[in-house]
Amino acid sequence: MKEKHSELTRREFLIAGSVAIAAPVIADAAGSISAAEAATSRTTVAGTGKTYYIGHDCMGCQVCRMMCPAGAIDYGDSRNEIDQGKCIHCGTCYRECPISVISET
Repeated sequence: MKEKHSELTRREFLIAGSVAIAAPVIADAAGSISAAEAATSRTTVAGTGKTYYIGHDCMGCQVCRMMCPAGAIDYGDSRNEIDQGKCIHCGTCYRECPISVISET
């Protein structure tokens, strides 16, 4: 009987390597989407009705933008700005801002 050939072909090796690299990125994206959906449902149930604004003292550190589950914060002219149409009013940006320039009304 012949032994099964256990070496990968170049193509199989490249596919396996690509999957190994892409898997964490895909899993992270899926987690971000489910976190945004969960935050949306919490906000709808809670009904906070608060609106968040970034003050002029913003230094553009991007912490709030990275933590926003809805992706509602973009870098404007010289500071971050909240897109109120995308904002789910969860307050994550307000809590995570390291210099407390985000206000709630």
